Amino acid sequence: MSMRWRKVLGDLRVHWRQIGAMLLVLIAGAAGVAAALNAQSVLKREIAASYAQAESPDLALWFEAVPPAAEAAAAAMEGVAQVDVRRMITTRIAVKDGSWLLLRLAIVRDFPARHTGKVHHHGGQWPPVDRAILIEQSGMPLIGAAIGDVVQIRSTTGESVSIPLAGFVHDPAVAPSTQERMIYGYATPQTAALLGASPEFDQLLVKLAYRGSSADAGEQGARLQSLLATRGHAPLRLEVLPAAHPHAALMGAMLKILGVFSAMAFACSAALAGFMASAWMRREVRQVGIMKTLGARSSQIAIQYLALAGPAIALAVAVALPLGTLLGRVIIDYYAVSLNIDIGSAGIPPELLWQEIALAVSLPLLAVAIPIARAARMTAYRAIHDAGIVPLSPSRLLTRLIRVPGRVRWSLAMRNSWRRPWRLMIMLLGLTAGGALLLTTHSNYESLIKVIDASLANQGHDIEVQMPRAAPAAELESIARGAQGVATAEGWRRAGVSAGVAAGSDGDESAPGTRRIALTAYPPDSKLFRMRVVQGRLPAAGADGEIIITRTLLDAYPQLQIGRSVDLQFRERRQQVQVVGLVEEIGMPLMYTTFKTFEAVTGLGDSSSLIRVKAADERIDAVVSALDRAFLSARKPPAQIFSREMLRDSLDEHFKVVGDVIRMVALGAALIGAIMLAATSTLNVLERSREIGILRTLGATPRDVIALFWAEGASVTLLALLLATTLSIPLTWLLLEAAEKRLLHMAVPLQFSLQGFAILCGGMLIVLATIQIAVMLGMRRAVREALAYE
Repeated sequence: MSMRWRKVLGDLRVHWRQIGAMLLVLIAGAAGVAAALNAQSVLKREIAASYAQAESPDLALWFEAVPPAAEAAAAAMEGVAQVDVRRMITTRIAVKDGSWLLLRLAIVRDFPARHTGKVHHHGGQWPPVDRAILIEQSGMPLIGAAIGDVVQIRSTTGESVSIPLAGFVHDPAVAPSTQERMIYGYATPQTAALLGASPEFDQLLVKLAYRGSSADAGEQGARLQSLLATRGHAPLRLEVLPAAHPHAALMGAMLKILGVFSAMAFACSAALAGFMASAWMRREVRQVGIMKTLGARSSQIAIQYLALAGPAIALAVAVALPLGTLLGRVIIDYYAVSLNIDIGSAGIPPELLWQEIALAVSLPLLAVAIPIARAARMTAYRAIHDAGIVPLSPSRLLTRLIRVPGRVRWSLAMRNSWRRPWRLMIMLLGLTAGGALLLTTHSNYESLIKVIDASLANQGHDIEVQMPRAAPAAELESIARGAQGVATAEGWRRAGVSAGVAAGSDGDESAPGTRRIALTAYPPDSKLFRMRVVQGRLPAAGADGEIIITRTLLDAYPQLQIGRSVDLQFRERRQQVQVVGLVEEIGMPLMYTTFKTFEAVTGLGDSSSLIRVKAADERIDAVVSALDRAFLSARKPPAQIFSREMLRDSLDEHFKVVGDVIRMVALGAALIGAIMLAATSTLNVLERSREIGILRTLGATPRDVIALFWAEGASVTLLALLLATTLSIPLTWLLLEAAEKRLLHMAVPLQFSLQGFAILCGGMLIVLATIQIAVMLGMRRAVREALAYE
């Protein structure tokens, strides 16, 4: 065996611990980025493919009962691909914790022959028998029932009806039940009759052959509406349905954040591997000088050391990619459940695999090659005379700056740390990236939760009761106030309207909107309307035709600016109103107005379908149950009772879709940095055995030596903690800005996470304890042995 390869094998035998630590770090980083890229590729493809399976309709035309001739005429119209019919029933279903959740029950004519709005069989009878129900699979954890069990569903009269659970289906066009706190059901017309509802279909669903923007779909829908009207089948209203999954924006944000955070974690691991290579080559400087005096060229020396680092990187990649594939599959399975999607194939494109291999090899190899090349290019004279200690810059200014007045130990420790600024910067990069990611995830979550809690606290009501049919407000208020634990109750009014911007001062005019928007009216002397107006003003008490809108609605329809006129259509009635103010409410695209304006728009008279309640009892769940019993006793079963806690839990579930895996990635990055600092400090103690011996001959006690090394580690750790904290603030701000625009539609002030900061500080203390243990073990070597150490 040649001398060169004996040197390589000798280095491997002597420095296997350091090389092993580098392997672990590279495996962790490469496996993480491979898992993220695999999950991102598969989920991006399967989310779109899963939603496409539903063949979701583009238009919905509402009738009292869909005439067969109208269905045939719509199917024959140019530009229409498929048509189907259904009826949607809103009721409630008993779940495993004893509460009643909202049930959106789709009454379907023929399950196997559906052309649009398709669902897929996931167990049980298919198609379902009459007088039975199918449940969407994401509701399984909530209802706690198995196939063949009997579930309790509220009829239109409020009685509890026992209906067999025929099986489960997957509807790829709906959000998960666990996030929406809503169950999706599917049944035949006979089941509708069993619940006291009409078995006739009231919606004509239309799938367009080509759909452009929502405005284009609205124009095609308007032409179809006119065609049906000329043939004597005028629909009650037209609705343009969304062309994407309800959580499309959330899914896209999740995929982007997952990719960015994992890339930062991988860069962190590569940087730390480069740091270890730098420390290793610093120790090898004299050997480089000796080899050069024997005639070795710089390229030969570099290849020799790369021959040791290269196989290590290749081994790390060989282990990391299969591990990353398994971890990616775990992430994919997690999101398949949390996003309610079907995974048709978990295979990754071959080109992605080659990209992962290239990335996993090239970045660590570059990080390791730089310190190797720097050491190999040193002259023989400089390498042989290298003392292993890099002096500070001769600038007295720098010497004065790196000083802690009155603390010689800390001054010496900081100067030791800054002798190799490039190596220190690499270490700081790794530690800072991991700490910043960890702190960002905690600050982001706490900021979102805080603004949600503040928004809910600003609402005047604790509970909202929605009725299936409007009734006199005084009657509903009397029933609610009679329930135990109710402090006050108010009958509000709500109706779905279509909106279009009328000609404004600039002369622009947009086509009437065909998407339903909830118009809500509050009582004149309301004690429960406490939302803060962020722009404009509230509608005047006696004014007619003034509304305020939520920021969510403004973000969806930017033309609804303050001062603009809006044409509202309710059934055959049209009324022009003016936007006078803007309020913030979490994720709610609503319009608010006075009773007078609401009556002018709808003409519904003194009736209400919405009761808002302020609870006197802190046990909100108990008040919800009391309200439910009170309305049932009055033979007026509510369609839904939604409390503040239920809304918070629902939003918390949305955040977990992004937060759980991201926190795992961030924690992994922070752990990589902490492990590397501890491992590097341990190796540093071993390499500086001669320095330890010299300090002891000068009278330093073991405690003094331990304190010196501890101070060095603490100075690096504290600086990384400061940088991580600073970097986390703009990162958190960027994430919160995305949440403002895509999720909450309200301002989200940054809330610095003390919990995340405490976790970082705890990690710092663990690392410092590891350094102290390593120094204590190194102190066991006798002074003479330490002085003779090479």
